[in-house]
Amino acid sequence: MKKVLMVLLLGAVCLALAGCGKARDLDFEAWYDIDADLCPEERTLSYREKAVVVNTGTDEAEELYFHIYANMFKHLYQVEDGDIAVTSVWDGGGRALDFERMQEGVLYRMALDEPLKPGEGMELTITCDGRIPDLERKYGVSPDGDVHLPLFAAQLAVFDEDGWDIDPLPEEGDGRYAEAADYALTIRVPEGYTVACNGTETGCETADGVTAYRFRADKRRELVVMACRDYARRERTVGGTKILGYFNTAVSGVTERSMDQVMDWAAFALGYYNSFLPDYPYDTLVVTNAALGSNVAVNMEYSGMLTVYITEQNGGYASRLGAYHEVAHQWFYGLVGNDENREPWLDEGFATFATGLCLEASGAEDVEGTYWDVYAVSDETLPGRKVNVGPDKAEVYEFVVYNRGCSFLKRLMDAVGREAFLSLLGTYCRDNMYGVARTEDFLSALYAGTDRDVSALVDEYIG
Repeated sequence: MKKVLMVLLLGAVCLALAGCGKARDLDFEAWYDIDADLCPEERTLSYREKAVVVNTGTDEAEELYFHIYANMFKHLYQVEDGDIAVTSVWDGGGRALDFERMQEGVLYRMALDEPLKPGEGMELTITCDGRIPDLERKYGVSPDGDVHLPLFAAQLAVFDEDGWDIDPLPEEGDGRYAEAADYALTIRVPEGYTVACNGTETGCETADGVTAYRFRADKRRELVVMACRDYARRERTVGGTKILGYFNTAVSGVTERSMDQVMDWAAFALGYYNSFLPDYPYDTLVVTNAALGSNVAVNMEYSGMLTVYITEQNGGYASRLGAYHEVAHQWFYGLVGNDENREPWLDEGFATFATGLCLEASGAEDVEGTYWDVYAVSDETLPGRKVNVGPDKAEVYEFVVYNRGCSFLKRLMDAVGREAFLSLLGTYCRDNMYGVARTEDFLSALYAGTDRDVSALVDEYIG
């Protein structure tokens, strides 16, 4: 009995330390207005961020947590110089708030002087200073002059059924988990730099050697900025979306031909996915080349932006795959969010599957004999591995999350029928647009969209 009491007491303490209990009803809406100064030559970034947070739950909040996901790159890749630090936090009344730096700056806890009551909102002013490191995969300044600044703004952490999302990030995967929010950005750079952002440019003025860009990025899951002196521009239009290409011509492989190819592939993918998924809602989609850092260039997706590693080898096939895959992510994680630390298959598995469909539609190759087979191999090499697990629970992350996730969806489509399956995928996206989906949400759309018995397949892949 004494041991049981100790376990219960320890559990209660852990919940209290996390600032949450499973029974608590906290929910939030947030929007952000950021005023920033970027100096690539001096490797500095500073900004003043106004974050408006509204408590839409039924319980009071005594504290708030914010992520600065850009700091995870320093942590994961042991970067010597490159960190964004919160220097002050003020409430709307001009009172300084106590804050705690956690997880090497990836997470900050803001203590509130007064609880944020249900139905009430508050404004926080967060000031930050940062040093920009040499590029490591996705964040920093490349030798070719690309400045990649994804996820640099402070974002309110998610509060879900398990409480505040404050678990340390795993070493595998993208690590993000965010609600959709509205962003406004003003960013000043030295004259001569072009800035690309995952939103819509609303203004640009140059004076005294400084150019100020203004952007709006509504209903996005993060804010991303790229900057370069040597950007070449490209443009395409698909439906109501203007695709804007920003390519650093100093990077090997970035040629007139390859830039146009990538833009054409992105435009084809956007039009194809629009044909069975909800129409892409943003008026701009930004495409940039993936910058080269530490001999690695990484394809990546953000809400309203994608980066693609550009190569002309094998006819640029890898770039084609990258464009199709990252455009698919505009729906799977961008529009239909998920917890990438709990169920990354909901974005990576779905985007990998959608890439195969897009390759088929483009006539790029005999997909039945190549692409699908590659991903089906995981069924033979890793039989029985469940796909709805986090990166820390997948023995071989890419094989489980990407490959088996893709294979599961392909086998479901074969069992249900292509037309019915694409229709239920559209329903799944519409029902979870701008929200956060779980595996259960997909299964609900699956069972509602077919009368075929797919229970054995589901049991094989879903734990």
